[in-house]
Amino acid sequence: MHAFFRSLVLGLSLLIPALPAIAAETPKSDTAIPDKPTRITERNTPVAVEFEGNDSIGSRLATRVKETLNSSNLFSLSDKDTPKIRILIATKPEFPSRPGVGSAYSAIWVFSQSENILRHFLTSEVGVLTPDQINELAARLVEETDGLATRYGYLFQ
Repeated sequence: MHAFFRSLVLGLSLLIPALPAIAAETPKSDTAIPDKPTRITERNTPVAVEFEGNDSIGSRLATRVKETLNSSNLFSLSDKDTPKIRILIATKPEFPSRPGVGSAYSAIWVFSQSENILRHFLTSEVGVLTPDQINELAARLVEETDGLATRYGYLFQ
């Protein structure tokens, strides 16, 4: 047992002088952490929202979708004649005699190369909406738009 410790101490004594040489060989990184946030992704999809309807629930939905798109760094609301995804939102009161109770909505996503070229259908969604579901539905519509922007991103090149 005494011989084991003696060989261990001898081995360590031979390695200790080599530690500064090993430490000098490791590269030191001079990359500093930036002091301001940067965009994580370079994807910025141009989007336009077109609304058709005469009920308050539908107009609040269209406004909320625009606000959500505008606050995201993945999208830019655009009225320019450039390639973009257009979200066509149409709403009607569920009960014409009680317009504030609910709305029937339709959301259609199309790709538009320019104003003079026929739009290409991507997908659609139809449903019924109450005033307390506006934020949830707007988030879901923006999420669907993000999925379509990822799937059809090659169209923008």
